[in-house]
Amino acid sequence: MFAEGYIGIAGVIGVGKSTLTMDLAKALNFEPVLEEVGENPYLAKFYGDMSKYGTIMQVWLLNHRFRQHREFVARISLGKIRGVVQDRTIWEDTIFARMLNQHPDKIISDQDYNTYLDLFDNMVLRELVFPQLLIYLDCSVETSINRIKMRGREMEKTITADYLKHLQENYYQFVEEMEDAGVRVLRLNWENYQPISEVVRLVNEYSLKPSNFTKWVRPLRKMGMENKDNIPEAVVKV
Repeated sequence: MFAEGYIGIAGVIGVGKSTLTMDLAKALNFEPVLEEVGENPYLAKFYGDMSKYGTIMQVWLLNHRFRQHREFVARISLGKIRGVVQDRTIWEDTIFARMLNQHPDKIISDQDYNTYLDLFDNMVLRELVFPQLLIYLDCSVETSINRIKMRGREMEKTITADYLKHLQENYYQFVEEMEDAGVRVLRLNWENYQPISEVVRLVNEYSLKPSNFTKWVRPLRKMGMENKDNIPEAVVKV
């Protein structure tokens, strides 16, 4: 299911998610939910050595966003707040894990990636809800790099155009997956910032569109039968 009053902001690093989150939340009288970059103990280390810290950082992010998500959904359902605008939803965590696994250097190994997916399935798919509306901000890799440089975070200086290109490609795939699940997706060209009044107008328009929402469920695993090492020797010989 999806939660009324839950808007997610998606897009690559540097596109402008945090700024729009704050501005849109203020315009809608919603509560902004930002990424806690400063509290992430692995982020700076990850940019310095992705292979060493890729897996553990993804696990930390999943745990952090899982707690954050449950808290604000509960507050919405209890009527304590009208709604939230969230800078990067928990659903986007799989984008980074998949990209790091598909990297030529296997920044996240197949074994670690499968373990991460199992953890994501057990934590997320059985309890969490999708946003009422997902806003995807799109811009060129060059624009993203320029904006990253302008905000001047020391840890982001090692981010390359190639890394952002792969991230963008995975975001395109993610947006299609969300649309296939029936989530309303508002795609915005964010090469140039748009007036917040226009974004609010589009949010109201898209939120009223019919939704064909169906909960996305990953195909069931084979419970160990795909690995011959799990099958008793007597059975294997038959």
